[in-house]
Order: sequence, then C-alpha cells, then structure tokens
Amino acid sequence: MAQDTQALMTEIKSYMAELLAKQQAPIEVEAMHVDGHMAPLTSFGGACLWIGFACMAGSSCYFLSHAMRSKNNGIEMITFFITAIATLAYLTMASGYGVMDTHTRQPFFYARYIDWLFTTPLMVWDLMELTGSDAMSIFTVVGLDVLMIVCGIIGSLLVEASVKWAFFILGCVFFLMVCKELQAGLNKGAGEARGLYATVTYLTIASWTCYPVVWALCEGADMVGVNASCLLYTVMDVTAKCLFGILIVSNRDALDAVYNAREGYSGVKAETGVTGL
Repeated sequence: MAQDTQALMTEIKSYMAELLAKQQAPIEVEAMHVDGHMAPLTSFGGACLWIGFACMAGSSCYFLSHAMRSKNNGIEMITFFITAIATLAYLTMASGYGVMDTHTRQPFFYARYIDWLFTTPLMVWDLMELTGSDAMSIFTVVGLDVLMIVCGIIGSLLVEASVKWAFFILGCVFFLMVCKELQAGLNKGAGEARGLYATVTYLTIASWTCYPVVWALCEGADMVGVNASCLLYTVMDVTAKCLFGILIVSNRDALDAVYNAREGYSGVKAETGVTGL
C-alpha cells in the first residue's frame, strides 16, 4: 500500500513539473518547422470542407437560376462565377487534393488561394457594378485586391517568421487600401442600389477583416489546429460569398435600378451622337 502511494505521489510530482515547464516555456509565434508530414485532417475537418462545398454549390444553382430568368443578368452572372469557382475549390480540398506540405504543422491549401485569387476580384467587380463605377476605377481596386492575395500566398509558402510577417503586413496594407476604395463608393448609385451597396460593402469589409486574424493564428503563428482552421475558413467563405451573393441577387429592385441607369446613360450617349451628326 505504501509503495502504491509513493508511486502515485511520484507521478503527480512529475505531472506538476511538466505543467510548470510548459507554463514557463515561450509562446510560439511562428509556424513550427517539423521533419515529418503536416498535421492530417480528421473527419471533422473533412466535414467542414464538404459543408462548404454544399453551400457553394447550392448558392451557385440559386444565382444561375436567377441569371437565366433575367434579361439583364451581368451582375447575377458575376455572382454565380464567384461561388462556382469556390465550389470547385471546396470539392478539390474535400476530396483530399489541392494541398501541399510545407514541412510545418499547418497544411498549405493552395486550392483555397487559387479560389481567392479569382473570386475576390470578382466580388470587388460585383460591388462596384452596383455604383456604376468606370472601368479604370474597377481595375484599380481589383489590382489592389490581387496584390493582397499574392502577399498571403507568398507568406504561407515561407517558413521563416520574419519574412512571413513582412508579407502579412504588406497584405494588410493592400487590404486597407481596398477598404478605402470601397468606402468611397458609399452614397453612390441609383435608387435602391445605393442602400444595397452599403449593406454588402459593410458585410464584405467585416467578413474580410476576419481573414488576416485567422491567417495570423493558423498559417502565421500556428496557434490554431488544422481542423479548427478549416471550420473558421469555411464559415468566413460562406458568409463572404454565399450571403454576399444572396443579398445582391435577391434584391431585384436594386438590380433593375442599376440596369435602367446604365441603359439610360447609353441612350443619352446614343442621342448625343446622333444629334452631333
């Protein structure tokens, strides 16, 4: 009995010493380099990716059905392309592909970044169509958006913390520039489109603000597990893309106001041209 008690006390002391050592150890602020393979996804992480695929696929069908029923459907088609591309990306990731081992515990889902490289410029284009922005203004904001995503890609591929965080900061700077340009479009647009633009712009800025925070906790500092990161990214993507699209496509009055204003402007130009002749 005395020997059992002594063995138990020894185990407790060893456990307490281990806890104390963990508390005194410095907190990791960078992705940990490992000799083996990246941490694998569990069934929970895989389920998150499949749910993301289902949401994107369902939204794509909804947006395409609206586009097919509309005479003027440019905005609806852009919205469809956003979730259609995301559908392919989520199907790729959920099937176990579109990922690369960078010898850290965090896998690099390059399919996700390919998705963002195409879809986020389309989202910016979609938004600015609501205000009737000119082509150069749209091109400028799209260019800033692409630079933002490229910074995230490079940062995720690099293991050295100092360089990784430098690209993170650059990406945040480009993100702030995108936000500034989008906010400049507030109170612009025709009729109902003005209120819709404000609602969707605030949603976009709020949801996109979460991405650098999650990136810093996952790919950056490796403080969040792989499965939790899949959940977080899926929730953000569904909010930023599906909810974004539903708000736009379901507001028929706002879309009609955009199309009517565009046709009216074209009509004025045509009449002016005829008069000039």
